[in-house]
Amino acid sequence: MADTNSWQSITQRKRDTLDALLPADFRLKHVPSAEEQKDVTQYIQQFLSTSELDITENHSAAALVDKLATGALSATDVTRAFCHRATIAHQLVNCLSEVLFSQALARAQELDEYLRVNGKPVGPLHGLPISLKDQFRVKDAETSVGYVAWLGKVETEETESWVVKALKDMGAIVFAKTNVPTSLMCIETNNNIVGYTTNPHNRLLSSGGSSGGEAALLSLRGSILGLGSDVGASIRLPCAFTGISGLKPSHGRLPYLNVANSMEGHDTVPSVIGPMGHTISDLRLITQSILSSQPWLHDPKVIHLPWRVDTEDEVRQSVASKTLTFGVLRTDGVIQPHPPVTRAINETVQALKAAGYEVIEWTPPPHAEAFQILWNAFAADGGIDIHKTLQQSGEPPVPQLSVSYGEALGHLPVGTVNDLWANQRAKYDYQARYLSYWNSTADQTRSGRPVDAIIAPATPTASHKPSDGIYPGYTGVYNVLDFSAAVIPVTKVDRAVDARIDDYNPSGDFDSAIWKQCMYPISKSVYCPC
Repeated sequence: MADTNSWQSITQRKRDTLDALLPADFRLKHVPSAEEQKDVTQYIQQFLSTSELDITENHSAAALVDKLATGALSATDVTRAFCHRATIAHQLVNCLSEVLFSQALARAQELDEYLRVNGKPVGPLHGLPISLKDQFRVKDAETSVGYVAWLGKVETEETESWVVKALKDMGAIVFAKTNVPTSLMCIETNNNIVGYTTNPHNRLLSSGGSSGGEAALLSLRGSILGLGSDVGASIRLPCAFTGISGLKPSHGRLPYLNVANSMEGHDTVPSVIGPMGHTISDLRLITQSILSSQPWLHDPKVIHLPWRVDTEDEVRQSVASKTLTFGVLRTDGVIQPHPPVTRAINETVQALKAAGYEVIEWTPPPHAEAFQILWNAFAADGGIDIHKTLQQSGEPPVPQLSVSYGEALGHLPVGTVNDLWANQRAKYDYQARYLSYWNSTADQTRSGRPVDAIIAPATPTASHKPSDGIYPGYTGVYNVLDFSAAVIPVTKVDRAVDARIDDYNPSGDFDSAIWKQCMYPISKSVYCPC
């Protein structure tokens, strides 16, 4: 007789529950294998009606909000369209962790009735469907963060993340939560509950992590806007792999109150939440909306800093007058970017120069130092927090987790308080030297001001096969520095021009291992990150 309390039984029940919540009329009669249909970004369209395609593909989030506010589109129709598309997306790439369609449609009907009766929207996000990384606590849903042991607890009004409450108060409709790796501490998305989330542009490849489920859903336009989190790569790397836009703000900019996390209390390099979407304007919409709710009055870690229209106008003027200067980082000195990524950087630089902007080479303090500081922070407890949580259910770590933290306790040494302090001192020293270098660039620019922004790869690879993700250094440096950082899609891999370089001389074993990944058959549909 099967043990109903085993981790295998618990995960099977959860998968069965998720499956049962997917509407029968939204299911595919046949789900092709990844070998049969690698790229599903256009494949998904055949299963949607003309109106559903229009709603999910032809509007920005801001445009949808405008139509919802005037009644040109109903919240019910918009929500149903995204629920349908999300259902298909999940069947193709395995991206959902919580299905909240019935609650979402009920709320959509309430909002439609409110607009009919009152002639005005509930708030700035009236009727807009929003998806959330599993880390966000939502009333009446579970929050596992990929841990089997954390299943079974349903969130309440009291435990719901503050930012979720704020979004709902502004009229947003939370309709799904998205898959994450066990503990969040992986740059691929896999766990023992939902499984592996693949890349919509090539389902043989990774969608990245830890916000890989969110990125995959958005990439298939199963959502218009979402929230992820980032402590080393988790918003930017998945966005880069799947061709969407994402923002990692600085610590203290957006509210983290009641957002679930593993290794809670670890603040040497703090995790932050940030928006993920299709355009910069979409990211602006949700960020500005959240700030309008004055989160600093509720979350003591949020800085009292409203959206600054005057600063935004100044930047727009600098853009128009072509007085901005960009620094370009072509390699971090640890891992050489693959040819498609190098081309993406070069094309970006060429476009900026052609438009009249100044670009100078960026040669900061070694990024290898930041990567070491980041890893020291992640490994400070020797993996105790992660392995003790795994032991609660008896589940094994997935390969993407064990590669860093081992199969069991003892794989990593346990640091001391003095080790922690030393790492925090090293971070402060690195930040100070990096700031000094940044200020020194004023001597190289036409304006006599320091560089305004940095252009750099988000990752050395366009994507990779499952279990091959091992380096978050290109993104992690900006977590150590606590800089705001955004990812936008630049181009796609083109096998006609992105030829593999056979005579490359790697700088070491780490560089060699990642360079060999370039030998994989290149998918011309995978995005190049920048």
